[in-house]
Amino acid sequence: MGARTDTQVVIGRPVRWRWRRRIDGLWRHVQPVFFLPGVAVSIVGAVLAPDPSISTAAVHATAVALAVYVAHLTDGYVDYYVRGEDERNRLSPAELRAATILTATAFGPCLVALGFTSGALAVGVTAPLLALGYLHAPYLDTNPITTTVDYPTGIALAVVGGYATQTGTVSGAVGTTALALFVFLSGIGILMDLLDYEHDREIGKRTVPVVLGPERARSVSSWLVVSSSVVVLSASAMSVVPVTATVIGPVPSVTVFAWTRSDWAVEVAVRRRIATTYVFTALLVLAVLLESGW
Repeated sequence: MGARTDTQVVIGRPVRWRWRRRIDGLWRHVQPVFFLPGVAVSIVGAVLAPDPSISTAAVHATAVALAVYVAHLTDGYVDYYVRGEDERNRLSPAELRAATILTATAFGPCLVALGFTSGALAVGVTAPLLALGYLHAPYLDTNPITTTVDYPTGIALAVVGGYATQTGTVSGAVGTTALALFVFLSGIGILMDLLDYEHDREIGKRTVPVVLGPERARSVSSWLVVSSSVVVLSASAMSVVPVTATVIGPVPSVTVFAWTRSDWAVEVAVRRRIATTYVFTALLVLAVLLESGW
């Protein structure tokens, strides 16, 4: 593994250069495309609560951010130093371990604060986020089921937790939003694994596309996306979410229909489904807020 370490060149370098390298390496592990959605849905959960507390919302959003960052640090270590998948990592193994320990330690005070202000339910749905982050690699990302649902599970817990930290309970509308996002994002996750199909098959990584094959994986992904529409439409029919959600519910399925009627490449389908996730979430949250007279 001698060729796999950027940190071999630091001997004899000025202290200022080493700290710049460390700061740059830590920032590279933020990965905003995965980092920001978790924080955003935590805030969404808080906003759905009546009379939300900004300070409590900030504590929960911070806990979510720390858990996601732990996932990125452990993933960075495994992908670079264990699997040799990444081309570059500016942090040494010791630095990555230290950053992981410090980040996980910072998660503790957030959990304690939520316990005092929000109660056991808030702690119960927030604490697993750290476990998901730490176990993502090399454990959860090697099984076809857990590698598909670990990130969606984190997003669903962040939504529920954002609300529970404000109210100590979970409403039907929040539960529906979390479940719909879980199913929708699981479908997107399978598509994203389809992009790495050849590489994952070569290294023996058991993702859904590797286990089922690309075509069947595409079908499973599409059925999951359609199922997220079914979740919202069913909840609307039972008056768990506003009747206006009947119009919003089919939004995820539009991407499935569009793909069957076009020649989208998988990369295009992934980008458009991710974009649809933001639209779908925003519309669903808006419908719930308007119904509550917000």
